[in-house]
Amino acid sequence: MIKFLLDANLSPKTSKYLTKLGFDSKSITEEKLGYLKDSEIIKITKKEKRIIITFDLDFGEIYHQKESGNMGIIVLRLENQTPENVNSILDQFLSKETDKLKQNIKSLIVIKKGSTRFVK
Repeated sequence: MIKFLLDANLSPKTSKYLTKLGFDSKSITEEKLGYLKDSEIIKITKKEKRIIITFDLDFGEIYHQKESGNMGIIVLRLENQTPENVNSILDQFLSKETDKLKQNIKSLIVIKKGSTRFVK
């Protein structure tokens, strides 16, 4: 099963939505861990074998500098960051790309409206 950890910059509504879709999803905000540094979030993500979902571009940099191939990160590059739009974009991505995601579980994935890029 694919497991997600949603960064504090995403709404807990998105975590609930992913759970409703059948994924194991946790929210940093709901877990009351919003105070953690990125490095601590990465430790949790790796320990629990989760894919972090974030708007924070710093995670992309961390992936390239230190974590390439060691963990999965989905960076959302969206102008409209409302939970409804995020849920819609993730739903479209997951309905089309779940198999590819499973094969590239430790990749950096950049999602923009209308495009997805897998970076190994």
